[in-house]
Amino acid sequence: MITRSTSWRIMGTGWFFLLLLFIALVQTARADGGAVIFQQTSAPFTITLFSAEMPLRPGPADLSVLLEQPDGHSPILDAHVFIELQHETGIVIRAEATRTQARNKLLYCSLINLPKSGQWKIRLQARRGDSSAEVRSDLIVAAPQPVLVSHWELFAIPPIIIGLFITNQCLRRKRVRSRQG
Repeated sequence: MITRSTSWRIMGTGWFFLLLLFIALVQTARADGGAVIFQQTSAPFTITLFSAEMPLRPGPADLSVLLEQPDGHSPILDAHVFIELQHETGIVIRAEATRTQARNKLLYCSLINLPKSGQWKIRLQARRGDSSAEVRSDLIVAAPQPVLVSHWELFAIPPIIIGLFITNQCLRRKRVRSRQG
């Protein structure tokens, strides 16, 4: 026989599992501009490059740059930041990263369309008044994911909702039978 306290316990357990499912489906929250790709100090700046997605894949890439003073790690907010990407096949992409495009106003952001996967070379230039710095690094852009893999959350939600509905109906039937019996 299902008592009122048992019913509340079952419902609480259901909400707990629903919360766990929601947490699993929601993308991981990331601080600042995403995952750190690299950080280098080139006088007079410390330059950190972030990406919203890791690994990077062909298509729009949200690249953010944090400029800091190396001694005190205070952010520099009045510089000009330029990004240049060069693919191994010779494709060159140039963009300016600005604070107006960034949600976090401590960062310089640029939305760049990466046309191909493979090995890229990235060059970041930062200028502030008479000071300038340049850093270079390698960047690997992974192959695109199949649609089913990249959007699995969308395909998983309907069966989960159907399963929750069936569970709800089974619990209601048990409760009605216990009251009748």
